[in-house]
Amino acid sequence: MPEQQKSFVDKVYGQINDVLGGDNINQFLCLTIPGQALTATDFSYDYKNNAPKGPIVEKNESNLANKLFDPVRMTGADNGLTLPYQYRTALDMLSPKLNQKLAIAKNEVRELLMTEYPYKFDSDDNDTHTLQEDFFHLYDIYVEEFRKWAELQTTEKRKSVERANAWAEQEIKRKGNKADEEAIRKKANTMAQDDYLTWYEDESDAYITSLDEKYSKILSVFSPNDMKILEGIIDAGSGAELEEARETLLHTRKRSPDGNYIYPVKFEPANWFELLDTSFTPIDLLKTPEALAQDILVLSNRRISFAEKISSITALIPSSTEIENAKKDVDKAKENLDSSKSALITKYGNGVSKVVDTVFDIASQFSDAVPVPYEVANGVAKNANVKEDKTPAEFIKELMNVTAEQGEAQQNYVNAAGKLADVSLAAVEKSNLQNLVSVLAPLKSELEKIDNEIKNLQMQMSLSSSSRENPSVKDADNKFEPKLDSKGEIIKVTDPDNSESSVAPPRVPEGYTQIIIKAAASTMDTASSYASNSSNSQSGGSFFFGGYHSENSSASSSYSDLSSATNASIQIGMNVAKVSIQREWFNPGIFYLTKDMYNTTNLRIAPNNDGNPFTDMNARLAAMNQQNIAFPCYPTAMVIARDITIKVSSESNLSTSFSNSVESHASSGGGFLFFSGSSSSSSSSKNSGAHAESYSNSVTVKFDTPQIIGYYLECIAPDMSELLDSTNMQDNVTGYVSVSEFIKTYKELITKQKEVE
Repeated sequence: MPEQQKSFVDKVYGQINDVLGGDNINQFLCLTIPGQALTATDFSYDYKNNAPKGPIVEKNESNLANKLFDPVRMTGADNGLTLPYQYRTALDMLSPKLNQKLAIAKNEVRELLMTEYPYKFDSDDNDTHTLQEDFFHLYDIYVEEFRKWAELQTTEKRKSVERANAWAEQEIKRKGNKADEEAIRKKANTMAQDDYLTWYEDESDAYITSLDEKYSKILSVFSPNDMKILEGIIDAGSGAELEEARETLLHTRKRSPDGNYIYPVKFEPANWFELLDTSFTPIDLLKTPEALAQDILVLSNRRISFAEKISSITALIPSSTEIENAKKDVDKAKENLDSSKSALITKYGNGVSKVVDTVFDIASQFSDAVPVPYEVANGVAKNANVKEDKTPAEFIKELMNVTAEQGEAQQNYVNAAGKLADVSLAAVEKSNLQNLVSVLAPLKSELEKIDNEIKNLQMQMSLSSSSRENPSVKDADNKFEPKLDSKGEIIKVTDPDNSESSVAPPRVPEGYTQIIIKAAASTMDTASSYASNSSNSQSGGSFFFGGYHSENSSASSSYSDLSSATNASIQIGMNVAKVSIQREWFNPGIFYLTKDMYNTTNLRIAPNNDGNPFTDMNARLAAMNQQNIAFPCYPTAMVIARDITIKVSSESNLSTSFSNSVESHASSGGGFLFFSGSSSSSSSSKNSGAHAESYSNSVTVKFDTPQIIGYYLECIAPDMSELLDSTNMQDNVTGYVSVSEFIKTYKELITKQKEVE
């Protein structure tokens, strides 16, 4: 398929696979939609000092690495199966075939070893012995002599060192000069070596000759190498691997804190969790002023509500001079605030009352010389219903010219209400009015919490606004108003950087690779050519919003306008890394031996090679999905992505509804494309890991949460096993027999040997 006709999904998949994939024809990339957010503290341990992993870390690692997926290239989630249990199931499905010809050959070897051999251990030995008894008797004598010779060498080496060290200590003590100590000890070391070599030259010939003589006696009976060959014949045959694998699996598992079993894994590189961070700075992740205005809107109304509740509750408290003075301060601040509000409400109608509190909170961040930005005023104004004889544009202009002094009136009222709460709490505690304390204290605490959140958002708004152009001019009355284009429409802020490098991660950490992808926005409406069982659509607006269905919303129609525009594009920039998974308890090599095994069930562990599905990965995956497969493939590596940026841009203006939908979806922690918007403890935002910023011609989403976006899966070898106790022509030719027949043959050998004895 020509590159320009490829779906956006296929382009992303192909580029990730080109960068991270290897040459293993049995492995393939499976992307997960959306990604799985990761937190470094869940996997951290002191690997530098070889400290053991704690049970929580081992459990978290096992949960990541030991899940299984259906054999597809893209999916919405794992299939609920786990590798350890499916591995055990697959092992239990198999039974080794036993080869009668091999059994006969082994018995012939055993007969040879149990044959009488004419050899006497000493002159008084009148017993008869078998070949193996004579061989091992002589071999034991040789081994014992070899052990004595080795011990003697070790003893003489130690004596030589002790004599040399004693000389060194005397020399150091005699000279009394620390400067000569190193040279003396070096000379002592040489003396020890020379002393040992002298002894070895004098004594070794006799011992080695004695060893040779004892070895010759062994050879006169049977060669040790020939014995090893016979041992190999007796020990030959497949099938023992099954039980060994079961034992390894059983002995490796550990109990988790919740009572389940943990099957430990190792990740490569070992320090992978240290790189679960973000290269984005807080400035990089700032929302647009309009989005911040929406956040302040909810908090402002709630804060004023708490302040008013505090004022009403204090009427129940016994009066005092201090309380009365605090109430007067509240009443005065409230009067000033109401006066400022009433002017706007009178002019534009009661429909603006729900946004007035937000207006004053925002105004305090700007001055007469720097107006409230158009984007901020617009963000507030769209939540207000102005009088029919007024236009939203007039209200926006009014908001742009709200003064900092009016904003201070709101903060003064909140501060006065907080002070009143403090005074009232002291009074009710002194009067032991616990019921009022239990009501007033939470209100005061919540008021302070919301106040701090608003101040944080105000600071972010100031930073965000300072980095963006403020398209406004002064009119004849020296008031600010938005700039208008030739059509009389308000000019919005334009993205200052729409280049490909604008989505590049700030830096590339060690072990990661930078990927930048650019495509026409229309390619997001082209379905992927890869088979998938994902519950999420791999194209269209639902796919862009991370599987979120919004067919009936304005976001859906605005997305359609975007994807149909010929000048709209989408870019992705991110850092990706491949983290390999190692499991000491897992041996997939066993499944290469299934041709020499029987199957105890009607299931298949993996497809067989009928029709050659193993020469074509697509045919292979299709066979795995079509057949009743118990264990088709398993994860060998995770694909980690971090410092992710998605940017949708157009040569013309994007619709406001689309921009608003993206910002709202990001604020709520929603995902986009392959990426999760969930937050982690390392995120700079406690609410979401996705941060959106919009301009008139672009929308950018940045993710500060590292996440798994896929796994490399490896296919199990073809299952060539036969049904238990079935026989075919090939089995007859090679001599495979049932378990009962194999045991019968071996019992005949034992009976025959007893008859000989």
